[in-house]
Amino acid sequence: MVTLDSVSLRNAGVELATAGAVGTTGLTANGTIAYDANHASVVAPRADGRVVEIRTDLGQHVSVGSVLAILESSDVGQTRGELERARANVDMTQKNYEREKRLFEQSVSSQKELLEAEAAYRTTRAEYTGVAARLSGLGARDGQGGIYGLTSPINGIVVERNGMPGQVVGPTTTLFTIADLSRVWIVVDVYEGDADRVHRGTVAVVSPRALPGEVFRGRVTYAGEIVDTTTRTVKVRVELSNAGRRLRPGMFASVRLETAEGAGEIRQRPAGAVVPDVAVQDVAGQAMVFVPGRAPGQFVARPVTVMGPPNGGMVTIASGLRVGDRVVVKGAFQLKSELLKGSFKDVE
Repeated sequence: MVTLDSVSLRNAGVELATAGAVGTTGLTANGTIAYDANHASVVAPRADGRVVEIRTDLGQHVSVGSVLAILESSDVGQTRGELERARANVDMTQKNYEREKRLFEQSVSSQKELLEAEAAYRTTRAEYTGVAARLSGLGARDGQGGIYGLTSPINGIVVERNGMPGQVVGPTTTLFTIADLSRVWIVVDVYEGDADRVHRGTVAVVSPRALPGEVFRGRVTYAGEIVDTTTRTVKVRVELSNAGRRLRPGMFASVRLETAEGAGEIRQRPAGAVVPDVAVQDVAGQAMVFVPGRAPGQFVARPVTVMGPPNGGMVTIASGLRVGDRVVVKGAFQLKSELLKGSFKDVE
């Protein structure tokens, strides 16, 4: 067993991967959990103004239309004034049109006067509709004067809050971020030579570093079409169910993309497991892998039997490891060095 303190653990840069099933030619990459951008929204005022009151806070569940904050804006107040004037003009021209209609039916007024009254009525109605649409575009359907409520456009959780009472804000000010965390994304980089092996629907096994021993299964929903000319990689997006809210945006995770033929559900096979070849270390002639121990920073050296030479950077483990087990990939050599160092101390 090897135990590293927090500094040594950070210096070793230990990363874990999940043992896959024999017969797969999976790819392993790292990424960060993120919001599902299709179910997240940045909320900002649509007019310059000032925050009067904050009505919600971080972690609070909100629904569509929930008031997040009360704002005051001179633009909203001016537009509401224009709306009142437009409403008054509509009332006046409507009454005049109805009067001219009666007079025309009694042969007192001419058709020209009737048509002119009708045209004036239709014009003021169009002006009123235009001002009402402008007010709605400012996000100020309810309220009085320049006061209005900033509302949530989606159901979700408040994951970011930047506003405070008295703050001067505008369309470029992000006051809140709302996200539905029942599903999350993780985006990883896949080398261009492997890009053709990953497709929409490919099964992915995600192992968050902050949740040792836990794995989450998802599927690829987007496989990039453009190669980054600097890194020579393409972006691959995996979508995961997060009903238990265990996955939090910002978490670092290892992702194994199962690129077996006929990409279906991952099935555990008794014939062994597949891991990256860097996970296997030779310790005094015995092949070993390091698996997480029960305590933070603790790793157990586990003897394994390797079947054949590496193939495509992966090796097959005949015994000592099961599909789904977590093993150290990056930092395995450093753990081996620590293990041997401890052995020398015992000899002394």
